[in-house]
Amino acid sequence: GALEPDGSPERVAEKPAADGRKGHEGLVRSAVAWSETLRATFGDRFLGFLLITFAGLKGLSSTLLSTAMLPMFKALHASGDTFQLASLVSAIPWAMKGWMGVLSDCFPICGYHKKSYLIISSFLGMAGVLGLLMANYMSFGVWTIAALFCLINVQFATFDLLSEGKYTELMRENGGGSEAVSFVWCCVNFGGFAGSLLTLGFVDSLGYRPLLELSAPFVLLALVSALRGDLPEFRMTGRRGSGVQWGKLLSEPRLFALAACMAVGALAVAISAVALPSEGQLVVVLSVSVGLVVLGYKALPRTLARSNLYMFLISVAYVDLSGPLGYYYTANATCVPGGPGFSYGYYLAVTNIVGAIGGCIGSVLFQGMQSWSFRKAFWLTTGVQVLAALFDVILVKRWNLAVGISDEAMFLFGDAACQPIAQMLGLMPAALLNSLLCPRGAEATVYAILAGFQNFGLAVASVLGVWLTRFLDIKSGSGGGGGEGDY
Repeated sequence: GALEPDGSPERVAEKPAADGRKGHEGLVRSAVAWSETLRATFGDRFLGFLLITFAGLKGLSSTLLSTAMLPMFKALHASGDTFQLASLVSAIPWAMKGWMGVLSDCFPICGYHKKSYLIISSFLGMAGVLGLLMANYMSFGVWTIAALFCLINVQFATFDLLSEGKYTELMRENGGGSEAVSFVWCCVNFGGFAGSLLTLGFVDSLGYRPLLELSAPFVLLALVSALRGDLPEFRMTGRRGSGVQWGKLLSEPRLFALAACMAVGALAVAISAVALPSEGQLVVVLSVSVGLVVLGYKALPRTLARSNLYMFLISVAYVDLSGPLGYYYTANATCVPGGPGFSYGYYLAVTNIVGAIGGCIGSVLFQGMQSWSFRKAFWLTTGVQVLAALFDVILVKRWNLAVGISDEAMFLFGDAACQPIAQMLGLMPAALLNSLLCPRGAEATVYAILAGFQNFGLAVASVLGVWLTRFLDIKSGSGGGGGEGDY
């Protein structure tokens, strides 16, 4: 290169280092610009609120609590299919997000559309965590424990829904771009990764209780943040601050009716899981599904209703056997001689980390599918899901050992990695398709309903899996006619 103006050879020798620094400085400047854009769009207090919601609650605490469920229910001597139904009951609030959105929009409390619901849900979440911490001393049963997890998920689902609504509103008002979406998913992934590392460090040596204890501070911190008013909202006064907002409620009556019916249907499924035999559960869940699909066709634009039906059906068709399989994979050698015998740390934590990597791979792969039709994208998703399911068959049949592949390798690079790839490949085109078909002016309510439909589809798949398990007389641990080591 040319000499510097003073002709100094030393200055020429320093130039490559300067070029290297330029690259690093560019990354730093990009990061600083990103953070300044976020601060200008949302403000420091709301950014802190988003960090608590998505990193603390939806990422870290959700990971800790969901991974604590398997060892906790095994300690209660529940069977694998009962554990699966208890997981369904605990997750019901996620299928009711549409109704939560209606309540927030149309029924303000003390002048607030969001703050009051955040505070109420936080007290419910705190009650759930405290109840779980007291479980060892109170001799709670399976369904009481499931109800306590359900209370916590009321808080998580409420904070998730109302935070999404507020940052979407601020993005529209302040001209924000994709920075908020990137920030949210970074928070969720970082929190989930941290939760997986904590699970790996504690669950095998100290059991599930430390996972519950570590989640409690974030549940409390969310309550404090809500009380402080870190989610920006003006207090409504007069008639607008109390009573039913009939103008909003009557603006989209069919959508609000669909959201209400979905909430009632979700509660009916949860009650049937507790009170009815598997045949009764199947009748309830199929009847509710048919009713909701018919209402969906009446409330949603036809093309969106057909798209929603497809995504609901693919959730239902992937029959959930996670309860019995989780028990089988973590059973000791006495219960399942020659079985996989995974530790909780491996099955719950290491696979979560690999799953997060698989999800990132799915995101990258989707970028190369931008020119595809939606139909082709969903073909690929279905193919990857089938491939992922085959790994469970191979492991249960022990075919992997016949060709010299260990259980750990087969599970880690098979089901644990392929399933998150399939989920991401299905989630991203579905979200894009919904955004293209969603009617203008009712985006928040419609998005909440569509998310509720997909979560309800997962509940249907879980009930189908339990019915199939019991119909085929498959034993998975204690209860349900089998002894503790009966597989």
